[in-house]
Amino acid sequence: MQNLAAWPKRDDLYSYLDNLLLKNIEQNPRIAVFILNLDNFRELCELFGYRNIEEYLAQVGKIIRDACPINSYAAWLGSDEFAVVIPETTTEQAQLTAAKICQNVTQPIVFYERRTYITVSIGYVVAPEDAHDRYEMLKNATIAMNWVKKHGKNGFTRYEPTMSEQVNRKLTLVNDFSVALADNQFFLQYQPQVNVSTGAIIGAEALLRWHHPRLGLIPPLEFIPLAEETGYIHSIGEWVLRNACRDFSSWLKAGLMLERLAVNVSIIQLQKHDFAQRLLKILDEAELDPAYLELEITEGQTIDLPQVRPQIEQLRNHGVRFAIDDFGTGFASLNHLRYMGFDTIKIDKAYIHNIITNNRDQVIVNSIMNMATLLQLGLIAEGVETYDQWQYIRQTSIKEVQGYYCSPPVDKEKFELLAAGESCR
Repeated sequence: MQNLAAWPKRDDLYSYLDNLLLKNIEQNPRIAVFILNLDNFRELCELFGYRNIEEYLAQVGKIIRDACPINSYAAWLGSDEFAVVIPETTTEQAQLTAAKICQNVTQPIVFYERRTYITVSIGYVVAPEDAHDRYEMLKNATIAMNWVKKHGKNGFTRYEPTMSEQVNRKLTLVNDFSVALADNQFFLQYQPQVNVSTGAIIGAEALLRWHHPRLGLIPPLEFIPLAEETGYIHSIGEWVLRNACRDFSSWLKAGLMLERLAVNVSIIQLQKHDFAQRLLKILDEAELDPAYLELEITEGQTIDLPQVRPQIEQLRNHGVRFAIDDFGTGFASLNHLRYMGFDTIKIDKAYIHNIITNNRDQVIVNSIMNMATLLQLGLIAEGVETYDQWQYIRQTSIKEVQGYYCSPPVDKEKFELLAAGESCR
Protein backbone atom coordinates (compact mmCIF):
# COMPACT_ATOMS: atom_id res chain seq x y z
CA MET A 1 0.00 0.00 0.00
CA GLN A 2 1.29 3.43 -0.94
CA ASN A 3 1.68 6.12 1.69
CA LEU A 4 3.19 9.57 2.08
CA ALA A 5 5.27 8.87 5.17
CA ALA A 6 8.53 8.76 3.22
CA TRP A 7 7.83 11.92 1.22
CA PRO A 8 9.78 15.09 2.01
CA LYS A 9 7.64 17.53 3.99
CA ARG A 10 7.52 21.33 4.20
CA ASP A 11 10.65 21.72 6.35
CA ASP A 12 12.55 19.38 4.04
CA LEU A 13 11.49 21.51 1.08
CA TYR A 14 12.73 24.66 2.82
CA SER A 15 16.13 23.11 3.47
CA TYR A 16 16.38 21.80 -0.08
CA LEU A 17 15.63 25.19 -1.59
CA ASP A 18 18.02 27.02 0.72
CA ASN A 19 20.85 24.60 -0.10
CA LEU A 20 20.02 24.75 -3.81
CA LEU A 21 20.12 28.53 -3.87
CA LEU A 22 23.37 28.59 -1.90
CA LYS A 23 24.95 26.05 -4.24
CA ASN A 24 23.84 27.84 -7.39
CA ILE A 25 24.61 31.38 -6.26
CA GLU A 26 27.39 31.76 -8.83
CA GLN A 27 26.12 29.55 -11.65
CA ASN A 28 22.62 31.07 -11.35
CA PRO A 29 20.72 28.43 -13.36
CA ARG A 30 16.97 28.68 -13.73
CA ILE A 31 14.97 26.97 -10.99
CA ALA A 32 11.28 26.15 -11.37
CA VAL A 33 9.10 25.81 -8.28
CA PHE A 34 5.54 24.46 -8.54
CA ILE A 35 2.78 24.59 -5.93
CA LEU A 36 -0.02 22.13 -6.66
CA ASN A 37 -3.43 21.88 -5.03
CA LEU A 38 -6.10 19.31 -5.86
CA ASP A 39 -9.49 20.66 -6.91
CA ASN A 40 -12.70 19.83 -5.00
CA PHE A 41 -10.75 17.48 -2.75
CA ARG A 42 -13.11 17.88 0.19
CA GLU A 43 -15.91 16.16 -1.71
CA LEU A 44 -13.62 13.20 -2.36
CA CYS A 45 -12.77 13.01 1.35
CA GLU A 46 -16.45 12.89 2.21
CA LEU A 47 -16.98 10.14 -0.37
CA PHE A 48 -14.24 7.81 0.88
CA GLY A 49 -13.80 9.00 4.44
CA TYR A 50 -10.77 10.75 5.82
CA ARG A 51 -9.27 7.52 7.19
CA ASN A 52 -8.20 6.18 3.78
CA ILE A 53 -7.64 9.42 1.94
CA GLU A 54 -3.88 9.57 2.50
CA GLU A 55 -3.58 6.42 0.42
CA TYR A 56 -5.40 8.20 -2.39
CA LEU A 57 -3.11 11.19 -2.05
CA ALA A 58 -0.13 8.87 -2.36
CA GLN A 59 -1.47 7.63 -5.70
CA VAL A 60 -1.91 11.19 -6.91
CA GLY A 61 1.56 12.07 -5.62
CA LYS A 62 3.11 9.26 -7.65
CA ILE A 63 1.32 10.52 -10.78
CA ILE A 64 2.71 13.99 -10.13
CA ARG A 65 6.22 12.77 -9.55
CA ASP A 66 6.18 10.51 -12.63
CA ALA A 67 5.18 13.48 -14.79
CA CYS A 68 8.24 15.49 -13.73
CA PRO A 69 11.86 15.36 -15.01
CA ILE A 70 14.06 12.80 -13.29
CA ASN A 71 16.07 15.45 -11.44
CA SER A 72 12.97 16.95 -9.84
CA TYR A 73 12.39 17.22 -6.09
CA ALA A 74 8.82 16.59 -4.89
CA ALA A 75 7.37 17.27 -1.43
CA TRP A 76 4.03 16.78 0.27
CA LEU A 77 3.01 19.95 2.11
CA GLY A 78 0.04 18.45 3.92
CA SER A 79 -3.60 17.89 3.06
CA ASP A 80 -3.97 18.01 -0.76
CA GLU A 81 -1.01 20.29 -1.48
CA PHE A 82 2.25 19.29 -3.14
CA ALA A 83 5.38 21.09 -4.31
CA VAL A 84 7.82 20.28 -7.08
CA VAL A 85 11.23 21.81 -7.71
CA ILE A 86 13.17 21.41 -10.95
CA PRO A 87 16.72 22.54 -10.10
CA GLU A 88 18.07 23.14 -13.61
CA THR A 89 15.48 23.89 -16.25
CA THR A 90 14.17 26.29 -18.86
CA THR A 91 10.95 28.28 -18.99
CA GLU A 92 9.77 26.02 -21.80
CA GLN A 93 10.42 22.85 -19.81
CA ALA A 94 8.66 24.31 -16.76
CA GLN A 95 5.56 25.01 -18.82
CA LEU A 96 5.62 21.56 -20.43
CA THR A 97 5.98 19.94 -17.01
CA ALA A 98 2.98 21.82 -15.62
CA ALA A 99 0.91 20.81 -18.64
CA LYS A 100 1.96 17.16 -18.32
CA ILE A 101 1.06 17.05 -14.61
CA CYS A 102 -2.39 18.47 -15.33
CA GLN A 103 -2.96 16.01 -18.14
CA ASN A 104 -1.82 12.96 -16.17
CA VAL A 105 -3.71 13.81 -12.99
CA THR A 106 -7.00 14.12 -14.87
CA GLN A 107 -6.82 10.46 -15.94
CA PRO A 108 -9.21 8.18 -13.99
CA ILE A 109 -7.84 6.73 -10.76
CA VAL A 110 -9.22 3.44 -9.46
CA PHE A 111 -9.51 3.62 -5.68
CA TYR A 112 -11.18 0.91 -3.63
CA GLU A 113 -12.73 -0.49 -6.81
CA ARG A 114 -14.24 2.87 -7.73
CA ARG A 115 -13.23 4.98 -10.69
CA THR A 116 -12.48 8.51 -9.53
CA TYR A 117 -11.57 11.74 -11.26
CA ILE A 118 -9.61 14.67 -9.86
CA THR A 119 -8.06 17.80 -11.30
CA VAL A 120 -5.23 19.99 -10.09
CA SER A 121 -4.47 23.72 -9.97
CA ILE A 122 -0.80 24.61 -10.44
CA GLY A 123 1.05 27.86 -9.93
CA TYR A 124 4.74 28.08 -10.68
CA VAL A 125 7.69 30.44 -10.77
CA VAL A 126 10.94 30.40 -12.69
CA ALA A 127 13.81 31.88 -10.73
CA PRO A 128 15.63 34.19 -10.80
CA GLU A 129 13.12 36.03 -13.03
CA ASP A 130 10.09 35.52 -10.76
CA ALA A 131 11.73 35.21 -7.33
CA HIS A 132 15.08 35.62 -5.61
CA ASP A 133 14.83 33.54 -2.44
CA ARG A 134 12.98 30.60 -1.01
CA TYR A 135 10.29 32.77 0.57
CA GLU A 136 9.51 34.57 -2.70
CA MET A 137 9.51 31.33 -4.68
CA LEU A 138 6.89 29.66 -2.52
CA LYS A 139 4.84 32.81 -1.97
CA ASN A 140 4.64 33.72 -5.65
CA ALA A 141 3.97 30.16 -6.78
CA THR A 142 1.15 29.96 -4.22
CA ILE A 143 -0.27 33.26 -5.46
CA ALA A 144 -0.27 31.88 -9.00
CA MET A 145 -1.92 28.65 -7.84
CA ASN A 146 -4.67 30.60 -6.09
CA TRP A 147 -5.16 32.62 -9.27
CA VAL A 148 -5.83 29.36 -11.14
CA LYS A 149 -8.27 28.31 -8.40
CA LYS A 150 -10.14 31.56 -8.74
CA HIS A 151 -10.29 31.41 -12.53
CA GLY A 152 -11.77 27.99 -13.11
CA LYS A 153 -9.32 25.49 -11.58
CA ASN A 154 -7.92 22.51 -13.55
CA GLY A 155 -4.99 24.34 -15.08
CA PHE A 156 -1.66 26.04 -14.55
CA THR A 157 -0.14 29.47 -14.82
CA ARG A 158 3.15 31.16 -14.22
CA TYR A 159 3.36 33.90 -11.63
CA GLU A 160 3.05 37.51 -12.82
CA PRO A 161 3.66 40.63 -10.69
CA THR A 162 0.10 41.84 -11.34
CA MET A 163 -1.12 38.86 -9.30
CA SER A 164 0.67 40.19 -6.23
CA GLU A 165 -0.82 43.62 -6.85
CA GLN A 166 -4.29 42.07 -6.85
CA VAL A 167 -3.57 40.13 -3.65
CA ASN A 168 -2.21 43.22 -1.92
CA ARG A 169 -5.20 45.27 -2.98
CA LYS A 170 -7.56 42.57 -1.74
CA LEU A 171 -5.81 42.42 1.64
CA THR A 172 -5.90 46.21 1.90
CA LEU A 173 -9.64 46.33 1.26
CA VAL A 174 -10.41 43.51 3.69
CA ASN A 175 -8.28 45.09 6.41
CA ASP A 176 -9.95 48.46 5.88
CA PHE A 177 -13.59 47.34 6.09
CA SER A 178 -13.84 48.09 9.81
CA VAL A 179 -12.15 51.45 9.41
CA ALA A 180 -14.46 52.30 6.52
CA LEU A 181 -17.50 51.73 8.70
CA ALA A 182 -16.08 53.68 11.63
CA ASP A 183 -14.91 56.63 9.50
CA ASN A 184 -18.04 56.91 7.32
CA GLN A 185 -16.20 56.05 4.11
CA PHE A 186 -19.30 54.22 2.89
CA PHE A 187 -22.14 56.26 1.46
CA LEU A 188 -25.41 55.64 -0.36
CA GLN A 189 -26.66 56.76 -3.71
CA TYR A 190 -30.20 56.29 -4.97
CA GLN A 191 -31.38 55.49 -8.47
CA PRO A 192 -34.99 56.44 -9.23
CA GLN A 193 -37.52 53.82 -10.25
CA VAL A 194 -40.00 55.40 -12.65
CA ASN A 195 -43.58 54.70 -13.66
CA VAL A 196 -43.52 54.35 -17.44
CA SER A 197 -47.00 55.71 -18.14
CA THR A 198 -46.72 58.84 -15.97
CA GLY A 199 -42.96 59.39 -15.85
CA ALA A 200 -43.22 59.90 -12.08
CA ILE A 201 -40.55 58.63 -9.69
CA ILE A 202 -42.23 56.01 -7.54
CA GLY A 203 -39.29 54.31 -5.89
CA ALA A 204 -35.58 54.32 -5.14
CA GLU A 205 -32.92 51.65 -5.23
CA ALA A 206 -30.26 52.20 -2.58
CA LEU A 207 -26.76 51.60 -3.93
CA LEU A 208 -23.70 51.25 -1.72
CA ARG A 209 -20.54 53.19 -2.56
CA TRP A 210 -17.08 53.23 -0.94
CA HIS A 211 -14.68 56.15 -1.20
CA HIS A 212 -11.37 54.81 0.09
CA PRO A 213 -9.10 57.63 1.36
CA ARG A 214 -6.10 56.28 -0.55
CA LEU A 215 -7.52 54.16 -3.38
CA GLY A 216 -10.45 56.39 -4.30
CA LEU A 217 -13.82 54.97 -5.36
CA ILE A 218 -13.87 51.18 -5.07
CA PRO A 219 -16.28 49.44 -7.48
CA PRO A 220 -19.06 47.56 -5.65
CA LEU A 221 -18.40 44.51 -7.82
CA GLU A 222 -14.93 44.43 -6.27
CA PHE A 223 -15.59 45.01 -2.59
CA ILE A 224 -19.01 43.41 -2.05
CA PRO A 225 -17.81 39.87 -2.95
CA LEU A 226 -14.91 40.42 -0.53
CA ALA A 227 -17.35 41.48 2.16
CA GLU A 228 -19.35 38.30 1.54
CA GLU A 229 -16.23 36.15 1.58
CA THR A 230 -14.96 37.57 4.87
CA GLY A 231 -18.28 37.97 6.71
CA TYR A 232 -18.15 41.77 6.78
CA ILE A 233 -21.30 41.75 4.65
CA HIS A 234 -23.35 41.43 7.85
CA SER A 235 -22.18 44.69 9.43
CA ILE A 236 -21.96 46.54 6.10
CA GLY A 237 -25.36 45.28 4.98
CA GLU A 238 -26.94 46.33 8.25
CA TRP A 239 -25.42 49.80 7.84
CA VAL A 240 -26.98 50.03 4.37
CA LEU A 241 -30.42 48.96 5.57
CA ARG A 242 -30.38 51.31 8.56
CA ASN A 243 -29.36 54.39 6.58
CA ALA A 244 -31.55 53.65 3.57
CA CYS A 245 -34.62 53.16 5.75
CA ARG A 246 -33.91 56.41 7.61
CA ASP A 247 -33.53 58.34 4.35
CA PHE A 248 -36.69 56.88 2.83
CA SER A 249 -38.69 57.56 5.98
CA SER A 250 -37.54 61.20 5.92
CA TRP A 251 -38.74 61.54 2.31
CA LEU A 252 -42.16 60.21 3.19
CA LYS A 253 -42.39 62.60 6.12
CA ALA A 254 -41.44 65.42 3.74
CA GLY A 255 -44.45 64.56 1.59
CA LEU A 256 -42.83 62.70 -1.31
CA MET A 257 -45.21 60.22 -2.95
CA LEU A 258 -43.01 57.16 -3.05
CA GLU A 259 -44.02 53.51 -3.07
CA ARG A 260 -40.82 51.49 -2.77
CA LEU A 261 -37.35 51.40 -1.25
CA ALA A 262 -35.28 48.69 -2.95
CA VAL A 263 -32.19 47.39 -1.16
CA ASN A 264 -29.89 44.61 -2.33
CA VAL A 265 -29.21 41.85 0.18
CA SER A 266 -26.91 38.87 0.01
CA ILE A 267 -28.00 35.31 0.67
CA ILE A 268 -25.21 35.30 3.26
CA GLN A 269 -27.05 38.02 5.18
CA LEU A 270 -30.26 36.00 5.09
CA GLN A 271 -28.43 32.95 6.40
CA LYS A 272 -27.88 34.68 9.73
CA HIS A 273 -30.51 33.34 12.10
CA ASP A 274 -31.55 36.74 13.45
CA PHE A 275 -31.51 38.71 10.18
CA ALA A 276 -35.28 39.09 10.00
CA GLN A 277 -35.51 40.14 13.64
CA ARG A 278 -32.75 42.73 13.24
CA LEU A 279 -34.25 44.12 10.04
CA LEU A 280 -37.68 44.53 11.62
CA LYS A 281 -36.01 46.43 14.47
CA ILE A 282 -34.31 48.74 11.94
CA LEU A 283 -37.69 49.42 10.28
CA ASP A 284 -39.25 50.15 13.64
CA GLU A 285 -36.45 52.57 14.60
CA ALA A 286 -36.78 54.35 11.25
CA GLU A 287 -40.58 54.51 11.66
CA LEU A 288 -40.95 52.93 8.24
CA ASP A 289 -43.79 50.59 7.33
CA PRO A 290 -42.27 47.26 6.17
CA ALA A 291 -44.56 47.35 3.12
CA TYR A 292 -42.35 50.05 1.60
CA LEU A 293 -39.24 47.87 1.67
CA GLU A 294 -38.35 45.50 -1.16
CA LEU A 295 -35.26 43.33 -0.73
CA GLU A 296 -33.49 42.41 -3.96
CA ILE A 297 -31.69 39.09 -4.34
CA THR A 298 -29.44 38.61 -7.37
CA GLU A 299 -30.68 35.75 -9.51
CA GLY A 300 -27.35 33.95 -9.36
CA GLN A 301 -27.83 33.49 -5.60
CA THR A 302 -31.36 32.09 -5.77
CA ILE A 303 -30.05 28.52 -5.96
CA ASP A 304 -29.44 28.82 -2.18
CA LEU A 305 -32.88 30.19 -1.40
CA PRO A 306 -34.53 27.13 0.18
CA GLN A 307 -32.20 27.26 3.20
CA VAL A 308 -33.24 30.84 3.99
CA ARG A 309 -36.93 30.41 3.30
CA PRO A 310 -37.91 30.79 6.98
CA GLN A 311 -36.26 34.23 7.09
CA ILE A 312 -38.04 35.27 3.89
CA GLU A 313 -41.41 34.04 5.14
CA GLN A 314 -41.00 35.83 8.47
CA LEU A 315 -40.27 39.11 6.70
CA ARG A 316 -43.07 38.65 4.15
CA ASN A 317 -45.50 38.05 6.98
CA HIS A 318 -44.64 41.57 8.18
CA GLY A 319 -45.13 43.06 4.71
CA VAL A 320 -41.56 43.16 3.34
CA ARG A 321 -41.42 42.37 -0.38
CA PHE A 322 -38.79 40.51 -2.37
CA ALA A 323 -37.47 40.93 -5.90
CA ILE A 324 -35.18 38.89 -8.16
CA ASP A 325 -32.46 41.20 -9.48
CA ASP A 326 -30.63 40.76 -12.82
CA PHE A 327 -33.26 38.29 -13.97
CA GLY A 328 -32.25 36.25 -17.01
CA THR A 329 -28.55 35.97 -16.24
CA GLY A 330 -28.48 33.52 -13.33
CA PHE A 331 -30.02 30.22 -12.27
CA ALA A 332 -33.50 31.09 -11.03
CA SER A 333 -36.03 28.33 -11.58
CA LEU A 334 -39.79 28.53 -11.91
CA ASN A 335 -40.04 26.69 -8.60
CA HIS A 336 -38.25 29.56 -6.87
CA LEU A 337 -40.64 32.05 -8.41
CA ARG A 338 -43.57 29.88 -7.42
CA TYR A 339 -42.66 28.91 -3.87
CA MET A 340 -40.27 31.53 -2.53
CA GLY A 341 -42.70 34.41 -2.44
CA PHE A 342 -41.15 36.89 -4.85
CA ASP A 343 -43.11 40.00 -5.70
CA THR A 344 -41.03 41.58 -8.46
CA ILE A 345 -38.79 40.58 -11.37
CA LYS A 346 -36.10 42.99 -12.50
CA ILE A 347 -35.13 42.33 -16.11
CA ASP A 348 -31.35 42.49 -16.47
CA LYS A 349 -30.00 45.45 -18.41
CA ALA A 350 -28.22 43.10 -20.82
CA TYR A 351 -31.59 42.36 -22.45
CA ILE A 352 -32.57 46.03 -22.61
CA HIS A 353 -29.31 47.27 -24.15
CA ASN A 354 -30.06 45.96 -27.68
CA ILE A 355 -33.79 45.44 -27.39
CA ILE A 356 -34.51 47.76 -30.33
CA THR A 357 -32.48 45.73 -32.83
CA ASN A 358 -31.98 42.27 -31.31
CA ASN A 359 -34.89 39.95 -32.00
CA ARG A 360 -33.64 37.34 -29.52
CA ASP A 361 -33.64 39.90 -26.70
CA GLN A 362 -37.14 40.96 -27.68
CA VAL A 363 -38.36 37.36 -27.53
CA ILE A 364 -36.74 36.79 -24.12
CA VAL A 365 -38.19 40.02 -22.68
CA ASN A 366 -41.63 39.13 -24.05
CA SER A 367 -41.38 35.72 -22.41
CA ILE A 368 -40.46 37.27 -19.08
CA MET A 369 -43.37 39.70 -19.40
CA ASN A 370 -45.83 36.86 -20.07
CA MET A 371 -44.49 34.85 -17.15
CA ALA A 372 -44.70 37.85 -14.81
CA THR A 373 -48.28 38.45 -15.87
CA LEU A 374 -49.31 34.85 -15.31
CA LEU A 375 -47.59 34.75 -11.90
CA GLN A 376 -48.95 38.18 -10.98
CA LEU A 377 -45.48 39.60 -10.36
CA GLY A 378 -44.32 43.16 -10.70
CA LEU A 379 -41.82 43.92 -13.47
CA ILE A 380 -39.02 46.48 -13.72
CA ALA A 381 -36.71 46.97 -16.69
CA GLU A 382 -33.16 47.86 -15.65
CA GLY A 383 -30.60 49.75 -17.70
CA VAL A 384 -32.90 51.99 -19.75
CA GLU A 385 -30.42 54.47 -21.18
CA THR A 386 -31.88 55.90 -24.38
CA TYR A 387 -35.05 57.55 -25.64
CA ASP A 388 -35.63 54.69 -28.10
CA GLN A 389 -35.45 52.11 -25.30
CA TRP A 390 -37.86 54.20 -23.24
CA GLN A 391 -40.34 54.43 -26.13
CA TYR A 392 -40.08 50.72 -26.88
CA ILE A 393 -40.81 49.77 -23.26
CA ARG A 394 -43.76 52.18 -23.12
CA GLN A 395 -45.43 49.99 -25.75
CA THR A 396 -45.06 46.83 -23.63
CA SER A 397 -46.71 45.67 -20.41
CA ILE A 398 -43.67 46.73 -18.36
CA LYS A 399 -44.89 49.31 -15.88
CA GLU A 400 -41.64 50.51 -14.30
CA VAL A 401 -38.05 51.21 -15.36
CA GLN A 402 -34.80 52.46 -13.95
CA GLY A 403 -31.68 53.58 -15.77
CA TYR A 404 -29.58 56.51 -16.88
CA TYR A 405 -32.23 57.81 -19.29
CA CYS A 406 -34.21 58.96 -16.28
CA SER A 407 -31.34 59.44 -13.85
CA PRO A 408 -28.02 57.95 -12.76
CA PRO A 409 -27.62 57.09 -9.08
CA VAL A 410 -27.55 60.32 -7.07
CA ASP A 411 -27.05 61.35 -3.46
CA LYS A 412 -29.87 61.76 -0.97
CA GLU A 413 -30.39 65.49 -1.51
CA LYS A 414 -30.38 65.22 -5.31
CA PHE A 415 -32.85 62.34 -5.25
CA GLU A 416 -35.21 64.36 -3.06
CA LEU A 417 -35.12 67.18 -5.62
CA LEU A 418 -35.74 64.78 -8.51
CA ALA A 419 -38.65 63.06 -6.77
CA ALA A 420 -40.28 66.40 -6.02
CA GLY A 421 -39.65 67.82 -9.51
CA GLU A 422 -40.63 67.14 -13.07
CA SER A 423 -41.37 63.64 -14.37
CA CYS A 424 -39.19 61.57 -16.68
CA ARG A 425 -40.36 61.70 -20.28
